[in-house]
Amino acid sequence: MEGGEVVSSTEVGGGRMNEAGVDAEATREDDAGVVGTPNARGTVIRPPPGPVAIEPEVESVVITDAREMEDFELLDPPVSADTNHEHATADSARPGWMKTMWKARVDALSDEERNELNTKMETVPEELKAIGIEAGDELFVTFGTASVQDFVFNWVAAAKKLNLKPIFVGALDEEMHELCKRASVPSMLLTGRSVLLDRDAKFITGRSKAFKKMGTVKTKFVQDLLDLGIAPILSDADVVWMRDPREVFNNGTFKYADILISSDCIDTVGDRKDDKSCLHVNFNTGVLYIRPTTRAKEFVEKWKHKVATSEIAWMRDQPALNLLVRDGHPPLEVAVRVPADKRGLPGYRSLLFAANNTIRLGVLPVAQFSNGHTFFVQEHHVHHPEDGEPYSVHMTYQYGDTHDYAYGKRQRLRQHGLWYLDDDGDHWSDGKYLTISTSGSWKKFEGKSTIGVDAEAYATAISRHFEEDSVRRVTVRNGLALAKALNRTLVLPPARCYCDKIWNTLAGCRALGAETAHLPFSCPMDHIYNLEGFLKLGIEFREAGFLEDERLSKIIREDVVHVKVGEDAHENSADVVIPRGFTTNDALKALKPVSKHAVIMFDKLDDGSLCGFGSDQEDRDFDEAVEHALIHDQYFCFREAHIKQGKPRSGSGNDGKPWEPRVVERHCGVTEGEQRGKANRGVVSEIMKDPIECSCEWGYKKPTRLSQTECKI
Repeated sequence: MEGGEVVSSTEVGGGRMNEAGVDAEATREDDAGVVGTPNARGTVIRPPPGPVAIEPEVESVVITDAREMEDFELLDPPVSADTNHEHATADSARPGWMKTMWKARVDALSDEERNELNTKMETVPEELKAIGIEAGDELFVTFGTASVQDFVFNWVAAAKKLNLKPIFVGALDEEMHELCKRASVPSMLLTGRSVLLDRDAKFITGRSKAFKKMGTVKTKFVQDLLDLGIAPILSDADVVWMRDPREVFNNGTFKYADILISSDCIDTVGDRKDDKSCLHVNFNTGVLYIRPTTRAKEFVEKWKHKVATSEIAWMRDQPALNLLVRDGHPPLEVAVRVPADKRGLPGYRSLLFAANNTIRLGVLPVAQFSNGHTFFVQEHHVHHPEDGEPYSVHMTYQYGDTHDYAYGKRQRLRQHGLWYLDDDGDHWSDGKYLTISTSGSWKKFEGKSTIGVDAEAYATAISRHFEEDSVRRVTVRNGLALAKALNRTLVLPPARCYCDKIWNTLAGCRALGAETAHLPFSCPMDHIYNLEGFLKLGIEFREAGFLEDERLSKIIREDVVHVKVGEDAHENSADVVIPRGFTTNDALKALKPVSKHAVIMFDKLDDGSLCGFGSDQEDRDFDEAVEHALIHDQYFCFREAHIKQGKPRSGSGNDGKPWEPRVVERHCGVTEGEQRGKANRGVVSEIMKDPIECSCEWGYKKPTRLSQTECKI
């Protein structure tokens, strides 16, 4: 529920090493080492397209229905609760960071704003009456401004596919409200929006922005719903629902919670144990369920007040909630006792006393209420179907968004068949496509295809990651050139990543907290490309898996011409053979007899296959244009190599030494920008030195320009 914009979490989850290995019994591996559901060509690349709102075919866990036999015990608060959060915990008992945040407050509201935010909703607004909502009902709610309208309407489309009712959009500006009315989407223009106006001029902190107080407007609406006896099921606009969550919310221990919330934790192993492994990680208001209890109402009042009056620029709704719920001495104590053999199972998740023991808080399981890492990188639902299909995914832990648009989020949803706004557009219309086979776009490695969790696995992982990328990047570059020349849409081949992209230290090439995640995984585009550059190329492209998606006409999916790049003109498995070192003009001539077919699939387009457009100027122009799409900077800093260094510059955060997020400085002694200029891009060199001076490597290496390819020199 972070602001009115579609923003991503920056909290790194986990942070501890899991000793357990990858559960081999819960995975299926193909010859390429990617686990999941095979596509039409037998290659496992990603979850099946379309909504994942289906029950798993394989019976995995016997779920005890705790509604039939509640063999758990609700506990009393450990101390007498004082509902005055400002004074309930002595300031001396709070950690230093919390003392600062509690003191950092100011009466920053005008009389008009204060009146708007304090006025109770005495009657049900006409917009809510129109959907027949009554006290005791639950309501699916999201919020948005017109700037994120695509994500709001994708949220609506996902909810409608699942027949989730009732749904409602809290419009944060007039334009969003008008868009909803035109689309017949239940909506209302929220009150209290004057706190969004002229905040830079009026607010005490110069760093603040107008949208800083959107959280105040949203918490005010949440408060209004609770006062009407309505239980809101809140989710950010960049959440996609895949199953109805009410079966979880109203079952077992969770039905005794005042508030249920999602988490930024990526330690799925620890979260499954339900043993407090994830409690140091931020709670995420992306999915939030609040019951209209007296305790919840009092908490939301304090939540609203904290967001409205804090002088800290980043104290929006999510940080404020995390601050409030963690107050207490001690904080987050267990609120329910469950049988040890059932802990963490459906119906038996822990509840916590939170906010100085004034509310019961339930943390939703990350395996089913997925964040952007557990779903798109760990692909937990693919490798561990025993934990059940996800109910939702929130677009956190991702890259590729700009001030203009959330390109990274949209592209991830497209890759997984969860971007429903394409259904009514021309994304699936009849067209001419060009693609490259999966086997021809992947590097072939000797030995086991998956990466283990031993102490030296990181070196193998990063080596493969760079080698794989060198094949992929030139393949995609050549594909873009041919698509341009042939006036076809490039369908990207599936991409494998052997190393995570994260802004923190890696362990085994995996993010801390996800040390047992499966490698390789299906790369999100924002991990390896500049999405904005891709989109500004002017060359149409589609995501990997597009040609297997049933939303595409079967006639197109089956109308495929196979092209072999090589010298053997008698290759029986190919429809067309083109010798290596061809130009786009050569391709046009060779493919003219099959130009009416919908899909042209090259077996490979590796380095030296394509020698350009046949014109030096065209080659140079293309090289210049494609540069912005293919360039992608990323550092990879390894815990194992850092230990071999002797862990220099490793501070605790309290001793004046560098600490997060200065990862490269801790690992290499120089800043990220300085190391970028020194490192050998896309080559494993730094971590192999003896002694190691820098425990980071830098990727990626750009392909040789078309104008300088070996076959032309």
